Amino acid sequence: MATIYKPSAASKKEGIKYPDRVIIANFSHGRITIQPDGTEKTFVVPPNIKIKRAWASVPGVCNFITSETNAKFANKIINSQKRLEMIPFDRIDEEFREYLNSFKDIDSDTRDEMNNMIKRKNAILKSGNESEIDFVNEAERYVHNFDKFFQLSTYLPGDTVIDKQFSRTNAEAINKGTAREWVMLLVNVPGIDEDLITHMVMQTRGGKPDIYFSEIINYLKDKGVKEVIFFDNSCSTFMDKDENEFDDRFIRARRRALLNPSSSVKFGGKKVKKSYKKRKTNKKNKKSKKRCL
Repeated sequence: MATIYKPSAASKKEGIKYPDRVIIANFSHGRITIQPDGTEKTFVVPPNIKIKRAWASVPGVCNFITSETNAKFANKIINSQKRLEMIPFDRIDEEFREYLNSFKDIDSDTRDEMNNMIKRKNAILKSGNESEIDFVNEAERYVHNFDKFFQLSTYLPGDTVIDKQFSRTNAEAINKGTAREWVMLLVNVPGIDEDLITHMVMQTRGGKPDIYFSEIINYLKDKGVKEVIFFDNSCSTFMDKDENEFDDRFIRARRRALLNPSSSVKFGGKKVKKSYKKRKTNKKNKKSKKRCL
């Protein structure tokens, strides 16, 4: 797999050294696991680590994006590495507003594309094509929640946080300058010559590795990391342990509960002052990829 990193002679000799603040750009699949009791899988942020998470999709909604758009996001984050490393944690929100607005502008036409598809919904329903029907339903959820996309959360030690699951198949993973597909990039950790999923999860031919947010945070904490800057561009669809989806009524109810500022479980957490429309892109052509599982 192509990579933005090449191990240096020093890292080969001395091993990988994690900085106090790690920056991650995630372009994998994403989902929220619903447990048998109807609640989301969660975890408690451990001591001595703080997290800023810029999230693309709201609970229960699929995200749409092309590899070319992924690449633009990734390149902006990579080119801003030094700036993102230097800003004090408590003052980084303003910087994130610029990224969120920029990402929105990069893919500002996507909602129009989705709306055009929704206008053809009756014809799609009459066609009986299940994959087309599923897609237009996902597009409708996306459009209806567009203004809530791309916001920022702060997670501190002791916070109860949604334990999102990130995944992909090995065949999907592409990491090169013109395409960033289904990878989780460690932007500022020299010496690691693969994405974080590949680094943390044993790879098998034709495998489908997955990893939970809690595993990432605990792994980095054990490496001495104190702050995590996490750009999460994945979906946030609801699924049970058997990968069954839920109906619209359940999705709406759980989304309202999780985005409620008084919720004891944090998906949103501390938010930026404005809502940001989010970047997405269509998938009914060979170039585009549907963001959800």
